[in-house]
This record gives sequence, structure tokens and C-alpha cells, in this order.
Amino acid sequence: MTQIFKPNIHGFKVLTPTGYQNFTGVSLMGHRTTIKLIFEDNKFIECTSDHKIYITPLKAKQACRIKIGETVQTKSGPLQLIGKQKCNKKVPVYDLIGVDNGARFYANSILVSNCQPIIFEETLINAMTLSKLSAIDPVDKLGQVRWYKKPSRGNTYAIGVDPSLGTGGDYSAIEIYELPSFEQVGEWQHNKTPIQGQVRILRDIIKYIYDIIGTENDIYYSIENNGVGEATLMTISEVGEQNIKGIFLSEGGKSRKGFTTTHKSKLTACAKFKQLIEMGKLKINSKNLISELKTFVRANLSYAARVGDTDDLVSASLLVIRIMQTLQNYDSEIDNQMRANDEFVAPLPFIMI
Repeated sequence: MTQIFKPNIHGFKVLTPTGYQNFTGVSLMGHRTTIKLIFEDNKFIECTSDHKIYITPLKAKQACRIKIGETVQTKSGPLQLIGKQKCNKKVPVYDLIGVDNGARFYANSILVSNCQPIIFEETLINAMTLSKLSAIDPVDKLGQVRWYKKPSRGNTYAIGVDPSLGTGGDYSAIEIYELPSFEQVGEWQHNKTPIQGQVRILRDIIKYIYDIIGTENDIYYSIENNGVGEATLMTISEVGEQNIKGIFLSEGGKSRKGFTTTHKSKLTACAKFKQLIEMGKLKINSKNLISELKTFVRANLSYAARVGDTDDLVSASLLVIRIMQTLQNYDSEIDNQMRANDEFVAPLPFIMI
């Protein structure tokens, strides 16, 4: 994607909930299909389907997830959504960058959040790299699993699972990366699939890859075993590991299955994830993951989604990074790709003391 940024040299301001504020400039975000949301009082907004629109003063939803009858915030009060129209033609879309005093501003009187990080240094991935990340459409969909590239023989596949209760709250997510190309080739995400269903989907993903590449020795999977992960481990045990093609990878020297996320392990994975993306070694294909990366920000001495956003796809990808770090001890190609070269990558934007 060609990135075009025009600085705000004329000192224009944008209306926000705290009054008119300065902004750095306007950026062309590429050519995308859009969705038109129609509200009461002849109000409407046309935006990308993943653009954030506020349904309360502090909680935002992606435009495509706002349902008919829900209300959104406007400068004159809440307004009800009464219609949706999808435009399949790709058009240039733009975003305001660097809005002072917060992420929120009014577009066509509707309270929205810009797609770009507001404070560049607060996101895990630097803003310039984020602006250049470009998603592709899935080449195939098997159920709810989006495939961006078909598996092929001779490659290794790393699969990370971030489980959830599946009761409509937090999302569960599965990320699939190909090695040694370091390309995201598939993903799954849902918040109402029970744990048993999550394990079944994992098994189906692995079987799909196995049926193509013909060996389970090049398929590695693991789960985050914190919290809900305990129930997922029990379900895998009930299903039987022998009934899931591939190799269930766990932390070295630990008798407990899966990977435990601690403050230290999360920061280590974040640092490597950042390095691989900023060096152009890791290719991200999913617009949903790119969207989460744009709101995956510094939180105290770690990183997490901004309030009202999600980071389950990022969490599953961080688990894949930890799988890669384990595999690099046994595979020279993966090891070479994981190691830094002479290019400079900015460190995490805080100092541990």
C-alpha cells in the first residue's frame, strides 16, 4: 500500500468531546470497501467496516458490529442506527493522525476514533510500520476459519490458541503462521464458542493442514494455560492428544502442558514480535489483527488493548512467537529468521527498573 501523509500545515482543528483540538495531519489509509451507517435525523457516516464508532462516551465498536436499533454518540446526544448499506467498490479512505487530547473526534457529527495510534510511541509497533501494514482478503474460508494462504508441503506450521469461556464476553482466538516464511496464513476468532468447540476447531485446523502436507512432524500447536487454559487442557486430555495431529508444544522443563504467560514472558514475546514486524520479517495478512495492533498499547509496564478494544488475536500471535522461539533451537532456518540483523529497530518504549 502506498502511504500518503499530508501534514496539517494550516493549523486546522477538529471537534472532539473536549472542544476543538489540533491534529498532526491526514493520512491515506489505502483503498477499501466501505459501509454506510444511517441514523435518525438524517444523520449518516460512511467508513470502513472496522472503523471504531462510540456507542457510549468511552466504549467503541467496529462499524460492522453495530446492530440496527443500537445508539451511537453524537455531538447532540445519542442517535439510533436505522439502516446499513455496504459498498463493495474500493475507494480511498483517509484518517486524521495525532489528534490532541485523546483518540476521539466527531466525523459527520458522529463520535469516532481514528484508526491510527494517537500517541505514536504508546503502541507496541511503531506508527510508521503500522501505517504500512496491508491486509489481504482470505483465499478460503472453512467454517469460521479465515485462510490467507493454502498450506503447502515443505513448510512448518505454528498454531497458537488464546482460549476463552465462550459465553459472549472475551473472544477466543487461534492464529496460524507458516515457517520459515514467517507469514500469517490463517486465523479464527469467536466469543460464543464453548471450550469443547474451540478444541474441535483447533483439531479441524490441524487436520486440514495435515491432509495437505502429509506429516504431523511439521505442525506445532500450543495454548496459553493461564486461567481458562486449565479447562482447555482438560478438554484436550479428554479428546486425547493422539487424536489431534501435530505436536503439542510446551515450555521447556515444565511438566504442565502449554505456555504460562507471565509479565516477563509477555514482554519478551512482545519485543520479538515488534522486532520481526518492524524488520519486515513477519508478514501479517489479517485486517482484524492489524486493527488490534493499532490499539495494542502500553499499559503500565506491559501492553494490552485500549479500553473498549480487544487483543485476543495479538495474544494468540504472541504465543506463536514463543513457539517459534522454542523451534529455533532445533531449526537453523527458523533460527536465522528469528535473529536480528544490522537493521535498527526501536526498543520497547519504556525502561524496566
